[in-house]
Amino acid sequence: MAFVSRLRPPLLLLALTACSSESLLPGTGAGAEKPPVGTPADEEREVASLLTGENGAGTPTFVAIYDPSNDPSGRTLVPTALAWNPTQPDELWITLREPLTDRVCNSDTKTACTWLEGRVAIVSGAAGAPEQPLQIELKKDANAWHFMRRPSSLAWGSDDTFATCGEARTGNYEDEAVPFIGPVLWSADPAIFGATPPRDSPTGSTHIDMLHESPFCMGIAHETANAYWVFNGDAGSLDRYDFHVPHEPGADDHSDGEVWRYVAGELLRVPEVPSHLAYDAASAVLYAADTGHGRVVALDTRTGSESGAITTYDPIKTHVNMAGASLRELTPPGVLADPTGLALYRGVLFVTDYSSSRVLAFARDGRTLAVLETGFPAGSLGAIAIGPDGRAYLTDRMSGSVWRVDPQASTP
Repeated sequence: MAFVSRLRPPLLLLALTACSSESLLPGTGAGAEKPPVGTPADEEREVASLLTGENGAGTPTFVAIYDPSNDPSGRTLVPTALAWNPTQPDELWITLREPLTDRVCNSDTKTACTWLEGRVAIVSGAAGAPEQPLQIELKKDANAWHFMRRPSSLAWGSDDTFATCGEARTGNYEDEAVPFIGPVLWSADPAIFGATPPRDSPTGSTHIDMLHESPFCMGIAHETANAYWVFNGDAGSLDRYDFHVPHEPGADDHSDGEVWRYVAGELLRVPEVPSHLAYDAASAVLYAADTGHGRVVALDTRTGSESGAITTYDPIKTHVNMAGASLRELTPPGVLADPTGLALYRGVLFVTDYSSSRVLAFARDGRTLAVLETGFPAGSLGAIAIGPDGRAYLTDRMSGSVWRVDPQASTP
């Protein structure tokens, strides 16, 4: 176990500006119509104020929740995703991966495969009182080079389970022709996840399910039970998976899995920049950071019809292409440069912009509600999550840290 200070490191003791969206983006300036207090739009602005404080006039501070000193290797790993454990509300899970390298994991260079191994940092007390010490635990699957290969994203599911997805062409040696990789289902039980696999495990892992139809997976979101959506960076699509009944830890029976592919070719991946997803169960709408096209899109998951089969590398019966699904732009290109992190909270969608290191809050109809200029170097921001304390948490790929945003009220 390790502990991390809640004090902001000196490197970020710089002028950080929080700006109202009224001065920055179209449709929100001084001449824009403002709904009266008490309307749904007023409630949206109240939620959006968790970025910039009341009336967008506060000056936020950034508090370190995790930094590279917590890794015993002494290396700076890249935090790619954040998710709060619903069964332990004060527990933040962070996926970590090695920085990009030119080492290639081929069948004759197996020692190069270790850089592909992702891991998880579990931060207990992340949303607690300032005087409460943070407790950090690092966990890695015994066969992480395949089952948690270069993780881009993480989503909590049902019954103390979660799923991850990785940015890789294959889960095997790179000189193999088959692009064999996709989402992985895990148990969060500490006696299972990261534990030594059973001796008779055919996979050397403790995962509880996996399917392999989404190379270069850039984002994942939970829908219901063991069904998840992923951003397939290879096909430029949104794929819906249902693992159905998990197998025993470390087993390899995937026969009851199903996959449906939507809007193939309409999304674009940016290498090394996750494209996170957020699912709205109330409206059955899936939001996606379409990073390569510089926009956020919304898929109506109730639309589309079966139109042929897709290629599959698992022995599963259902592997269907869905045609005609409704995909709309929530934010057109130009509002954001490279959207990456998404978090849907109380009807407001929070989005991080990789290129500008800004955080923006949008209504579900695309109206801009707030803008936070973090002052971080370009290319810093990745994932965003809203904690049980109603505050935003951000990954910083350049420093390897995770920050909490603490907005302060404006001075009279």
